[in-house]
Amino acid sequence: MRPEPAPPELVEVLRSGLPGLAEEIYTAVRATVPDYAVADGSAPSPERVVREAMRTYVARFADPAEPLDGLLELLHSFGRKEVTGNRSLESLHAAIHTAFDTSWHRITEVCVRNKVSGADLARVAEFQMAFMDQVIDPIVQAYLDQGPKAPVDLVHSRRLLIRGLSTRPVASREAVEHLAAKLGWNVPETATPVAVRRGTRWRPAAARRDVLSALGGTAPWLLVPGGVDEARRALLGAALDRGPVVVGLTVPLGEIPDALRWARGVLALAEDGVIGAAPLIRAEDHLLDLWLTCDPPLVEEIARRRLGGLAGLPEGKRRALTETLRVWLEQWSTAADVGRRLHLHPQTVRYRLRQIRKEIGDRLDDPETRFVLEAVLKARRRTPPGRPAS
Repeated sequence: MRPEPAPPELVEVLRSGLPGLAEEIYTAVRATVPDYAVADGSAPSPERVVREAMRTYVARFADPAEPLDGLLELLHSFGRKEVTGNRSLESLHAAIHTAFDTSWHRITEVCVRNKVSGADLARVAEFQMAFMDQVIDPIVQAYLDQGPKAPVDLVHSRRLLIRGLSTRPVASREAVEHLAAKLGWNVPETATPVAVRRGTRWRPAAARRDVLSALGGTAPWLLVPGGVDEARRALLGAALDRGPVVVGLTVPLGEIPDALRWARGVLALAEDGVIGAAPLIRAEDHLLDLWLTCDPPLVEEIARRRLGGLAGLPEGKRRALTETLRVWLEQWSTAADVGRRLHLHPQTVRYRLRQIRKEIGDRLDDPETRFVLEAVLKARRRTPPGRPAS
């Protein structure tokens, strides 16, 4: 189904960012991709391709019925020409993604300046991803039809780099820099792992030069240099074809294995229904959930040892008393307050508390025992379905 035309005021915001953008993009490409430092003089020129692509981009955002034929023909010609100009496929990819980064930076800048809402920014990101797919595919396909395939060594280097950053012992700084240099990847001081569901795909436009992806295998993930701000979250949400996606903690490179493990743990909690599902989830918001659910059998063992006679009561009575105990420990308040939380009469709460004290005894007055009991009961409440629980 064809997407709806964008609101005219949003189109005007994007259009206001066009003046000078093509020149800025080509300047960035020439500065960052050595193969493009010197113009080859043959047609179509990169400047012409960028200018026509940006014009079509805004035109199709305003009206999805705007034809693509002219741009596609130009892109095919450009892809074939790059082979005869002796530019590598890696350089071509680098140029495309530099163009994407530069244009996205300008777009987010004008959107923020014009107070565009988060929902509209996400809409722009979704459209830009789809449009970049339409730009990248014909260029690369024309290049491959005309010339050589991508070097196998680059694929191998990418795999080694991803493995070296995600497993312990983490690869040395020298090894990381050596592999990164082959890929043209700038080594950051910190990075953010992103855990995604198995089978997730993301659009080629999102495979920016600065994002490492490992979407194959049983535990796919991405590595984003630095932190993940609102603009980057919008790109991730638009680029990945299924959720939930868990944005991990931003950490130094040597700590990525732990941050990735935690992000994957939070993803498992979301898939198990322990935490609320959302397209993008921040691991930082669920570290306590992760800690409390990391070892259900251990939680059950502690519960058996600390709950005293409560553990041996019939299931219905045990559940009622442990739930009352949990709320009382959380509130550390009156029977009336606990009753309001549980929709019980205060007298019922007092009766249950007397039963609890009878089973647990004076240990209930010990601060350490209360802490352990509260942690255990919180953990049990978060236990995923199918795992041991009371």
